[in-house]
Amino acid sequence: EIRPCDWSSDVCSSDLPMSDAQWDKLYNELVKLEKETGVQREDSPTRRVGAEPLTAFLPHRHLSRLWSMDKVQSTNDLRAWLARCEKLYAQYKEQVPSLPPLRYGVEYKLDGLTINLTYENGVLTQAATRGNGEVGEGILPQARTIRAVPLQIPYKGLLEVQGECIMRLSTLKAYNKTAAEPLKNARNAAAGAIRNLDPAVTAARRLDAFFYQIGTIENPPYTDHPGMIAFLKENGFPTIPLILVSSAAELEQAVNRVEEKRETLDFLIDGAVIKVQDLRTRALMGNTDKFPRWTVAYKFAAEEDIATLLNVTWQLGRTGKLTPQATLTPTDIGGVTVQHATLNNYGDILRKKLSIGCKVWIRRSNDVIPEVMGRVSEADPGEQEILPPTHCPACGTPLTERGAHLFCMNRKSCKPQAVARLAHFAGRDAMDIEGFSEKTADLL
Repeated sequence: EIRPCDWSSDVCSSDLPMSDAQWDKLYNELVKLEKETGVQREDSPTRRVGAEPLTAFLPHRHLSRLWSMDKVQSTNDLRAWLARCEKLYAQYKEQVPSLPPLRYGVEYKLDGLTINLTYENGVLTQAATRGNGEVGEGILPQARTIRAVPLQIPYKGLLEVQGECIMRLSTLKAYNKTAAEPLKNARNAAAGAIRNLDPAVTAARRLDAFFYQIGTIENPPYTDHPGMIAFLKENGFPTIPLILVSSAAELEQAVNRVEEKRETLDFLIDGAVIKVQDLRTRALMGNTDKFPRWTVAYKFAAEEDIATLLNVTWQLGRTGKLTPQATLTPTDIGGVTVQHATLNNYGDILRKKLSIGCKVWIRRSNDVIPEVMGRVSEADPGEQEILPPTHCPACGTPLTERGAHLFCMNRKSCKPQAVARLAHFAGRDAMDIEGFSEKTADLL
């Protein structure tokens, strides 16, 4: 049974129903058995570590076409789409009185890479990228490394399942801590891993996947989208949240709630997907040359964009630590004009191979200062190297290097440090002195 989604938590999950220790013990036993017998089943978990590198991707023709989705970016556009849906439904309801009432579902629009899985006799036999919708690239060795992708399922008929391959933000953060070359963002990280000829690279990125559509199935045991989602869950496919609505007001409210959830999720979404729920109604509505008429994507404002790095300045904090800050060409992200972004430390600058004049990816989340994720392309002539300061920009004291950071150790006469310490001491989380601001500290 599909119930209205609990939006208070991230219900997208592909967690294994056992502890890591149990998993590791069974996995090691399996590795030993395969080595002793020389037998490795097609659905063996040991295939998830990566096979031999490919020399090229081979084309794969999908059994059913993978459609693109029409997009809207405003409430008025969404209402216009709804009006067209209701008009079409009214026409078909006259012809087919047994059609159920028009009902919609709202889901996350995951920002990753579409994958299409084929199962025969319950075994995963092929995986492919979307491509042009009719022909994609075969990526079976890469898909096998994703633990959210079932290698074997209970359903034994021919089945083609569509989903989105993603990299969780927490996984990206952990990966970048030890990576020789940090990844710019989660979407590019997932796409680059799936389309890498070496499956070991895919495995190292610990990708995830969620599934939302069945393109081909023999004798489907469902008649609507909630039934399809239930079928996917029964066969071990992680699914995305689904909320059911039956009116325009409820639909707009659900889309707003998805956007509110956006900043709390451990993966990227760039919108909400709205779908007519009854499959018979979908078939009657049909498609245009490009899009199904029964679904639309409501796109949210972008959280990432490209800007030019104009300059790097060093901000002095109350502890004496200097933090580099990027000055950028003005860029609109999520309705906010961004001109500055954090760079963390000089090591961060080196890892991301940044220089003055280069194009960079920037990301803004909530009200946090935007962050430079990395450069867009290789170095161009005219770019200038970014060098770390050797002396404090405020008092001229030689700087001390501690780990990844630079510090001014002048605690007595470095004015910005003294001002920041006084303001912190008088602030709400300390002595809570009413009316004592940073300007007051500066006067003192």
